Amino acid sequence: MPHRSSISPAVIGTFIILSILALCTQTDAGPEDNALTWEECISITIDKNPELQSSRELVIQSKAKVGSAVSGYLPQISANFGANVTRQTSQDQTSSQNTTNINQLLIKEATKKKWDDTYSYSYGISGRQMIFDGFKTVFDIKSAESLVDGSKFRHRAASSDIRLSLRTAYVNLMKSQESIGLLRAIANRWKKNLDLVKIRYSAGREHRGSVLNAEANYAQARLELQQSESRLRVEQMSLLRQMGITAFSSISAAEKLAGKKTDATRPDFAIIVKTHPLVLQAARQRTSAEYDQKSKIAAFTPVVSATGSAGKTGASLPADKTNLSAGLDVSVPLFTGGSNYFNYRVSESEARRLKADEQTTRDSVLFNLEDKWNGWQNSIGRSAVRKKFVDASEERARIAEAQYSIGLITFDNWIIIETELAENKKSYLSALADELTAEALWLQAKGEVLSYEK
Repeated sequence: MPHRSSISPAVIGTFIILSILALCTQTDAGPEDNALTWEECISITIDKNPELQSSRELVIQSKAKVGSAVSGYLPQISANFGANVTRQTSQDQTSSQNTTNINQLLIKEATKKKWDDTYSYSYGISGRQMIFDGFKTVFDIKSAESLVDGSKFRHRAASSDIRLSLRTAYVNLMKSQESIGLLRAIANRWKKNLDLVKIRYSAGREHRGSVLNAEANYAQARLELQQSESRLRVEQMSLLRQMGITAFSSISAAEKLAGKKTDATRPDFAIIVKTHPLVLQAARQRTSAEYDQKSKIAAFTPVVSATGSAGKTGASLPADKTNLSAGLDVSVPLFTGGSNYFNYRVSESEARRLKADEQTTRDSVLFNLEDKWNGWQNSIGRSAVRKKFVDASEERARIAEAQYSIGLITFDNWIIIETELAENKKSYLSALADELTAEALWLQAKGEVLSYEK
């Protein structure tokens, strides 16, 4: 007889259960499946953020305005075609020898109208070339080119602001994720402490007030955990919004909160100011206004243009009569109601205003650099100090728990140490998040754009 291997029902059942668990593990996508690195968030933002897209369009518009200004130097050519008909009327009245009223009425009714139509056609091409306009077009072109540079620097400034918002949202998501883990560990520790207090209370070595206090601490920890879990969705939505994604998705930050080792040497702020996008944007706007002022002065000068045309006219198509013309046109603005003068006064004032704004921007950027640099360095120091408090609290809590379990310290002294440990851990987590946010503020003060890390 063939040998048959026997498999026990228990083994078969275990195999089925493990297979189901493995299948569920593969199909149940958790937040880690949508974990995003910081570089991935930057790439998505560059591609989808609507504010960044709007800023790019402004650059395109400013370049188009340069082309519009250049068109003043190019020939203006147009083609024309015309067809006209002229209609005239003439009346012929018939006469009769009969002078009766009835016959006169019939003669009047018999009056006929005749139409004489005359047709004419014309077609041709005409052109105008500006020769000299007091360099007004030159200044208009230079003004538009300065605005192109200004729009590029404005785009850089917008990218810098978006980077700050994106980084802040990413740090907040990291903090929210790690807060959940930390608060869960704190809640478990308070549960363990509550169990210890209950054991001592049952043994008659602790009073009821200690039990109630431990229960309150445990309830507080559970509430903070619940609030942190609810906050996670808000931080996810905030990061998605900054990236330009409208539909909600359960995402997570792939990185952890951690400070960076950096050189604490104070940078040369004067060098940073010279290349800062806000300062360069203000400088280009002021330059554009100065060219616009010169353009308004040139509006007082004569404009010299060459004109020419070629065409045909006639009573039928194709027309048989050829017309050719060429000439020189000189236009001198004698009186325009004062518009040229007042336009010049406006441009003159605008140039002075933008010059003052440039200085204000420069001073503001310099102050912001100093402020954000100091804020970042201070946050680095605070997170280092908070880490020392955590290390000290953990050691004290380890010793205090052992002492309390054998009755060497009272509940009041022990619970103070436990509370300090929980608060120091939460403060350290906040300090790490504040350090990364302060770094983002410093980079934004420098004018760093989204592609800074790439």
